Amino acid sequence: MNNIRIIPDTRYQGEGISQGLARGLLVYYEDSNLTGEGMGIGSVALRDPACTYFSRSWSDSWEAGVLTRTFALDTRMSWCIWGKQSNLLTCLIESGISAYMKLPWFQSIIMMPVLPLGALFGISPSLESIPPRVKVTFVYQVTGDHVDVHVEIDGQVGPKDTLCLLNELSALWFTRGWDGERPVPPPPGWEKVSSAELPVSLVDPLHGIRFCMSRPSVTPIVPFTVFRGREKSGDTCWAGFCIELSSLDSSQGFPEVRYCIDFVQGVGS
Repeated sequence: MNNIRIIPDTRYQGEGISQGLARGLLVYYEDSNLTGEGMGIGSVALRDPACTYFSRSWSDSWEAGVLTRTFALDTRMSWCIWGKQSNLLTCLIESGISAYMKLPWFQSIIMMPVLPLGALFGISPSLESIPPRVKVTFVYQVTGDHVDVHVEIDGQVGPKDTLCLLNELSALWFTRGWDGERPVPPPPGWEKVSSAELPVSLVDPLHGIRFCMSRPSVTPIVPFTVFRGREKSGDTCWAGFCIELSSLDSSQGFPEVRYCIDFVQGVGS
């Protein structure tokens, strides 16, 4: 019996820091929502040196049972101190995120003062609607516990921008990593994945599920990096994978990206 459902539930608004943002496909095990605060299977964000951009609007179309969802990156996330937007703080946090993702061994130390300082200074994110910068289209073909994902990009992206293709579920369920044979401790926040480590997996030991992402295909080739990660602190609670595309140039055309997501059941803890 297949207990996993992979569906485009547009009624779900999410939770935590990502509440209200547009998500990809949601994943359920029987009645348990495995997506939680995560962005689902096949969502998107854009980072430039100043801000991170997300989507709160999308359009769907269906053909022969295959869903095409186009996200408009129409929301800018900035940071506030006691309710007042601070461009300086936003730039500092964006720079900190870049350093954070490059230093996985240092992430637990970096995060120790973050929550206390955030509470002390009233630091919180703010979502601002803007004219769409980019549109990113995902085509999802779901076959049982397998999802083929095809991504196309349309819009203005500069050489200093980074496009992030997100595949995130809840850190409440996916609490373990995978070494190719057995569950292991989870990754420390974001961690770069080498080509030799692909496909990459996370494990939900309660339901006995392995959440896997294959090696991406990027055509024509541009620099890209695969990350795996898990974070559970405050109103952040996600676990999953990110494909980062950099050195994009809209004047030269954009690559197409393809990858697969699989859910393997019957995994021991």
